[in-house]
Amino acid sequence: MPYTSHMNKKTGELIDEKIMRLLGLLYRTERMTEARFDVKLQPVGLTCAQYHVLKVLTQAGEPMPLGQLAEKSRSVRSNATQMIDRLAAEGLVERVFDAADRRRVLAQITEEGRRRHEAGAQAVIDVEQELIEHFSQEERDQLTQLLSRLEQLWKS
Repeated sequence: MPYTSHMNKKTGELIDEKIMRLLGLLYRTERMTEARFDVKLQPVGLTCAQYHVLKVLTQAGEPMPLGQLAEKSRSVRSNATQMIDRLAAEGLVERVFDAADRRRVLAQITEEGRRRHEAGAQAVIDVEQELIEHFSQEERDQLTQLLSRLEQLWKS
């Protein structure tokens, strides 16, 4: 949420403007990163979220329960179910029954899903290449270290 002077008056506290700028940059950077992936993935016919689900299914190497897929995709089960619905409508995944428990439904990537994931992987490489061209290895390592610390802080 962008900072406004109203927030300062409302809380009655002095807000460090540099911290507010940092928080604003973090927020906007996350949104811009996802948008950048979406732009690069659009010719492949995928969104960033769809690509991520296909990547998780590809890496699993076998059908996956929707709850586990949601967890690995960092989403709630209802969102994962809706995503699987959309991907299934495009023929990229299919629902299969668990052989051990026919009541349980699993998501399985199709050959077309694998093909699109592979094409999407090239788009991801393009984004990675942008980082390589504009930031030194030392800068990338430093940014990774700092963001990892923040992730650990806010995970707990």
